[in-house]
Amino acid sequence: MRHILWLSCVFVMGLGCDQAQMTDQQVNVDLLKKKFVTKNTSRDIRLEAGKALVVHKEGQLFLTEQYGLGQRNLVQAVIDSIYQTQPEAAAQLLARLMAAAGGEAKLHFESQLIKLGDGAVRALVELAESETDWQTLMRTLDALGKIQAKQGIDVMRAHLSHSNDWVRIAAAHALGDVGGPSVVPALASALGDSSDTVVSAVLVGLGKTGDLRAVRACARKLKHENPRIRAAAVSALGRLGGPDAQGLLEPMLNDVDSGVRFKAQQALANLVGKN
Repeated sequence: MRHILWLSCVFVMGLGCDQAQMTDQQVNVDLLKKKFVTKNTSRDIRLEAGKALVVHKEGQLFLTEQYGLGQRNLVQAVIDSIYQTQPEAAAQLLARLMAAAGGEAKLHFESQLIKLGDGAVRALVELAESETDWQTLMRTLDALGKIQAKQGIDVMRAHLSHSNDWVRIAAAHALGDVGGPSVVPALASALGDSSDTVVSAVLVGLGKTGDLRAVRACARKLKHENPRIRAAAVSALGRLGGPDAQGLLEPMLNDVDSGVRFKAQQALANLVGKN
């Protein structure tokens, strides 16, 4: 009987310790929040509280909220202070801020994420996988492309089928920036898109890859009825080059559309410059 009572006491004490630990952690986060918002506290103390909050998901959400409530300079100071030492934590907060920002304000956070380079890739991929706002997706895909994040190829490729034209355009440009063996087939498949604007963006992406395997796919669009698509195909071939490019481009100097003829002249001049 004594043995059973002893085990019961140990079990209860154990639960008490676990609850105490959980309570302590919550208290710490709450205390950090209080320090951050207390304006009569020194800026250094508030800054240190912010740096400690970044490592908690709840803390990141809180700092994002505080940015919107007027604490922009202090939240930015938190990011600047961990930029070098904790790039992934900085990226997670920046990604949340970019998602919360409106319109062109997203560009401010995107530029910082791009500067973080590899340190921002994980946060950007996660955002691209979960985000539903098309403007945020555009900026996220653009950042992944400019970082040339190969880890983002799968999510970029998936967004080539997104319902929003602008997201598909961003995905095409980003894939072109990244390049790599799996990019050309994905972009070539997207040339069947129902939007001519998206098809033009896909051709731009193919040209960016610099991969000669894209030449045949681009050449198929030289006879498209839309002059904008023909012009995009011409420009892409001028960037790609290769032994067949000149022969494909020269007939485009006689295209019925003046814009296409101008692009053909530029593309051929570009080929001469390459040679």
